[in-house]
Amino acid sequence: MKSTLRSLTAIVALALATTTHAADPALPASLLAEKAPKDAVSVVKARENAKPGEAVVLRGKIGGRKIALLPKFAMAVLADEKAITSCNDMPGDSCKTPWDYCCESPEKLSSSTATIQVRDEKGKILRTPLRGLGELKELSLVVISGTVDPASTKDNLIVNATSIFVEKP
Repeated sequence: MKSTLRSLTAIVALALATTTHAADPALPASLLAEKAPKDAVSVVKARENAKPGEAVVLRGKIGGRKIALLPKFAMAVLADEKAITSCNDMPGDSCKTPWDYCCESPEKLSSSTATIQVRDEKGKILRTPLRGLGELKELSLVVISGTVDPASTKDNLIVNATSIFVEKP
């Protein structure tokens, strides 16, 4: 009975996580880019040189945590698409939440991810989800333009996104 309930919970969580919703109208209309910005760098490369206040363009996949798209805030976790491998790209893996990159070591995962957030004109993080923006969901390949947040450190890259390009599969 317990394993059936656990399996059912996992299936519902997967269905909710992979369902595409329409973008929230509270997100700025200019946030969704029609073309990928040029000169994007990987998350790992950005972590080496990014300094608070600098402009940055990152390319990666939405993932790196079980909840990679926050349901009540305009925040996401971006994973380096080349430095780490999502579970669904590992042959024979049947992980139910492949976007959490649980097959990677915690150290590798920590050094290969960045936090993406969208702030309003007053500097507050928008209280609306990013899910659905351009069909954004876990494991979407994206290019993010923005500035490095003042709270960002070498160990914790935080980017205030001004545009998000979502590649179509």
